[in-house]
Amino acid sequence: MASSSSHQGLTTPSSHFKHDVFLSFRGHTRLRFTDTLYHALINKRIETFRDSNKLRIGEDVKRALSEAIERSRMSILILSATYPTSRWCLDELVKIIECSDNGTKLPVLPIFYFVEPSDVKYQKNEYGKAMTHHENKGRYSHWLEAWKSALSAVGNKSGLCVNKNIALGEAIKKIVEEVTQRVPPLPLYIDRPLGCDSELEEVELLLETDSRATCLMLGIHGNGEISKFVAGLYSKIRPHFATASFLSNISEKTTESGGGLEDLQGTLLSEMGEEVKTKIGSIFKGSAEIKQRLGQKRVLLVLDDVDRIQQLESLAGREDWFGPGSRIIITTRNVCVIDEHVLSNGFENRKYCFRGSRVEEDDIDGGDVVGFTNNNSFVMKQLCDDNINVVFIIGMGGLGKTTLAQKVYDNNEVKNLFPCRGWSHVSKDCKPREVWLGLLDSLKFSTLKYQDLSEKDLKKTVRNYLKGKKYLIVLDDIWEPQVWDDQKAAFPNESNVSKILITSRNEEMTNYTSSKSYKPHLLDEKERWELFCKKVFSAKECPSELEPHGRSIVESCGGLPLAIVSIAGVIAKKKRLESEWLGVKESIHWHLTKDMTKVMDILKLSYDSLSDELKPCFRCVGIYPEDFKIPAGELIRLWIAEGFIQPKESGLPNAPEPEIVGEEYLKELVDRNMVHVARKRSSDGAVKKCLIHDLFRDLCIILSKSDNFSRFAQALISTP
Repeated sequence: MASSSSHQGLTTPSSHFKHDVFLSFRGHTRLRFTDTLYHALINKRIETFRDSNKLRIGEDVKRALSEAIERSRMSILILSATYPTSRWCLDELVKIIECSDNGTKLPVLPIFYFVEPSDVKYQKNEYGKAMTHHENKGRYSHWLEAWKSALSAVGNKSGLCVNKNIALGEAIKKIVEEVTQRVPPLPLYIDRPLGCDSELEEVELLLETDSRATCLMLGIHGNGEISKFVAGLYSKIRPHFATASFLSNISEKTTESGGGLEDLQGTLLSEMGEEVKTKIGSIFKGSAEIKQRLGQKRVLLVLDDVDRIQQLESLAGREDWFGPGSRIIITTRNVCVIDEHVLSNGFENRKYCFRGSRVEEDDIDGGDVVGFTNNNSFVMKQLCDDNINVVFIIGMGGLGKTTLAQKVYDNNEVKNLFPCRGWSHVSKDCKPREVWLGLLDSLKFSTLKYQDLSEKDLKKTVRNYLKGKKYLIVLDDIWEPQVWDDQKAAFPNESNVSKILITSRNEEMTNYTSSKSYKPHLLDEKERWELFCKKVFSAKECPSELEPHGRSIVESCGGLPLAIVSIAGVIAKKKRLESEWLGVKESIHWHLTKDMTKVMDILKLSYDSLSDELKPCFRCVGIYPEDFKIPAGELIRLWIAEGFIQPKESGLPNAPEPEIVGEEYLKELVDRNMVHVARKRSSDGAVKKCLIHDLFRDLCIILSKSDNFSRFAQALISTP
């Protein structure tokens, strides 16, 4: 059996290949040896092409076969005694040797099936008789030299001899092992590189992939394109392991509609090359199967987007489920889940905070927020002060309180300072049970099991979980001091190191609680212009002829970030002509004050600039509760049900599907800064969840009522 010498360099791009293995054989071996080998390769998730008589039409190797050979990462030759009697097999052989000898050097594995390698190399015995037969017929004389040369070449290659001295099962096992070595797994597809090479090196050092001493679990936490980062890491270190599995979107797939943990257990085993003949009926059976089948294997397992301990218990329960040297990589936004799991399950535990660029945004600016640097530093300082328990961010609507809180919450220093973090939206129409359920969800509890608990029991659950932990809890948008009175008892703080961060529009809150507060300032002239240019020109300079009009428009917003971003969304869709900008400028006849009706006027300019098709779609967003992260698919289906997006005409075959149109509509609202991205799909970067600022939601409701909006949407809006 060939070993290190078989690792020939594959210089052809991986995207060129369609198959892992091209299987060449004489028909009489099909029913036993070849068929058994074929299914063994398929069961190990090795994509294998085998030809059939249906393809053999014409005088030369059929184009389909030739292409299949070229686009296979290696070839296996079952060289039986009757192999050289087939001109088709010999034609395939010539093509295979040609691909092996050219610049790509595609590997070839010969299986000498009850024949000697010397018979193949020198065309002796049955191989000699076959060549003589072809020569005597004279019909293939122009191919004879090519066939003989190819046989000599393959007879020279290292392979496996299958004869009466080796059991069939043992031979098949050795072939599969050799193929696995020669054809390393293709890397996962990533649409564009992240540029996080230094972080990949850091994580590789933490993983110690060459060590086989222990089974290690690494928790990678953070925001942004963490799934894509781990996909790149997986592809880089995969060749170090006997078998591997990458399970993405765990939190989504373990919902009732997502298939559940049993399906994931089956997928894990299948990707690890373990045949799963029947559907796994329970997570207990699945756990037993994983331990039994993988307990002696050195595996690489990635569990992406874990949010509950039950997921870890079912997919990576204990250290003895996997062989020594295995590596389990978990991605999560809550490292407490991993900490809780490894305490009693024997894994060596390490953690890493991913610093890469963010994919997920929950703010009005979608990046580094202009004018927030000093704000961020002040709030951070308060959170690090052991003499302070509660910190307030106070200010009018649209000032960026939630944005600032989110920036602090996602700060790497804060993540390291507070291992346990939770967030809940309160809102003006406070529903205490929803507040507690939202907090439990952010703490990665399975909220389905708590739906029937009373408000008192939910509060007790939160308190028991937080007790003894160093935590940061954000309560977003509290309106009344009495609401804080009702909630504060749920937050234990024996050592005075945990913190509560509250955002509110009510300045009485700080006086009532005697707590530290910070009020984000209205943007100054420089910051206003910087934010405007960032949204309209992607931070490039404004054309000189447009700058006076732009500055006048920005001045009308009075330094309120939401108003500036809203107007920027209108301007960005206009042509860069003075006449276009003057039209917007002339719509603003006042300067911003604290009067919220005038803030509404400036937000309505964004609405007025929408197309007739988009206006009802935007108004429809107002049916959702305050601060609710709206599933994009659900919103688009609602638009279709309401008739805002019509099914494609039968006479227009190229018309896009309604769902595609809906995604474009949603992207348009995002581009105009009227709806904000709460979460993107890791697969293609499209909007997965979105949300709307409270003031824009108020505008939706005002417009919907005044325009006699659809009965269905109107009923939802008026529902308490």
